[in-house]
Amino acid sequence: MRESFLCRLSSVIFILYASVKSTVALDVGVSYVVYATPERPYVEVNLEIAASSVTFKAVDSFHLSASVEVLLLVRRGETIVNYEKYLLNSPPVTAPRDLLDVKRFFVDPGEYTLEVALQDVEDAHNRRILVYPLRVEVGHKPYLTDILLLRNYRRDTSENPFVKHGFFLEPLPFAFYEQRATRLVFFAEIYHGEQLGPNGYMVRYYVEQEMGNGVTSWVAGGTQRKKPSRIDAILAALDIRKLKSGNYTLTVELRTENHELVAQRKVTFQRSNPLVDIDLSKAEISEEELSKYFVAELSEENLRYSLRAISALTWADDAEALKNILAGSDLHAMRLYLLRHFAQENPNDPRAAYLEYMRLAGAVDKQFHSGFRYGFETDRGRTFLRFGRPDDIIRVDDDPAAPPYEIWIYFHFPKTHQRNVKFLFYNPSLAGEDFILLHSNARGEINNPRWEVVLYSRNAINQIEGSNYHDATHMQRNFNRNARRFFEDF
Repeated sequence: MRESFLCRLSSVIFILYASVKSTVALDVGVSYVVYATPERPYVEVNLEIAASSVTFKAVDSFHLSASVEVLLLVRRGETIVNYEKYLLNSPPVTAPRDLLDVKRFFVDPGEYTLEVALQDVEDAHNRRILVYPLRVEVGHKPYLTDILLLRNYRRDTSENPFVKHGFFLEPLPFAFYEQRATRLVFFAEIYHGEQLGPNGYMVRYYVEQEMGNGVTSWVAGGTQRKKPSRIDAILAALDIRKLKSGNYTLTVELRTENHELVAQRKVTFQRSNPLVDIDLSKAEISEEELSKYFVAELSEENLRYSLRAISALTWADDAEALKNILAGSDLHAMRLYLLRHFAQENPNDPRAAYLEYMRLAGAVDKQFHSGFRYGFETDRGRTFLRFGRPDDIIRVDDDPAAPPYEIWIYFHFPKTHQRNVKFLFYNPSLAGEDFILLHSNARGEINNPRWEVVLYSRNAINQIEGSNYHDATHMQRNFNRNARRFFEDF
């Protein structure tokens, strides 16, 4: 009876093959790896179906769902040795989302064909069939499985089918890293490593860019040392934020402690990173290209506010260029400048960098708003945005001989690799919170040797140290005059 059913199943597959050419194909990513248990090997098949290629139907006023009929076949010649047919249903979602699944089959060593047939339940014409060669040969010698590319991973000890070795492994069947991806993560298992010597062995991995005509260029890599064991695994991540768009190969090698090559696996992937591909400091970007990024959504008012917010971070020629852009009315130039700035901060997700910075700039604006300009344009606001929150602040409002002043203290100052960096702001006009930077010991900032004389200028002529007011740098000490003690001793 089972043989009869399998024959009918083969006929169904044949009919699907005959009709699929004229249909709209589901966009499906498939990755498969041969693993092993102590008893026998098995094949793990990972599927990802792009949300844009499957039909989502409303299930209530707020939620959508999709369903795909999946048929997985492991075939040797014309004989089906294992199969599974099931419905892959999405959970109720508020917006279409990719469908992800994993299935496992026990298969004896040998040469096979893996067939994956998929049918959109809501659209009879939307189907896809994929066929792959499958070789199962784990054996009893040191063995490295194929590489499983991952979108992400996290610690997990549940019974979820995506969990291995105490981690939830989210596969990346399409082998495509889009612009916002920052890490390449991969997983592989290693069997019979104890045969490689009592001192263990080494796993070496590296990424090369395909340059064409068989030429490759090494871009990143790493190693892990392993102790002798019958079963082990490698889970590693590489930073790909600066990888340009293109085709790449990840190679994983199993080597003895003497660096002799035992096994090697390769997997190819694609990377899209358009803002790294171009020199933003020189290249012009068309209006059409700009329309793909967050800057296209900003009104002129928001553009001007955002550009003024980043003015605290600009220096020299950049500051002058920004000043000229703000003085004009060229919205394209405004958008281009803003995109360039945040693409340099985070080329993989400039929008996220923009939103994060603008949240900070908004808080700084509110905290240091003076009534004359935005808070991020004041000296305290600029200092906060450039160097971050100070470790300590000394605020003095009750010195009878000086206007209100603040001393900001940074115990560690990475910008100049200094320690105990201080900024002194004061409010000579007594107008609101419009404090001005008077003096700092940070390299590159305003350094005024006469800062104490200026701060106590109300009676400085009579209270300076020495007899020459124009050359004086210190005031005479008295009970209330504490600014120098605060600045130098704290």
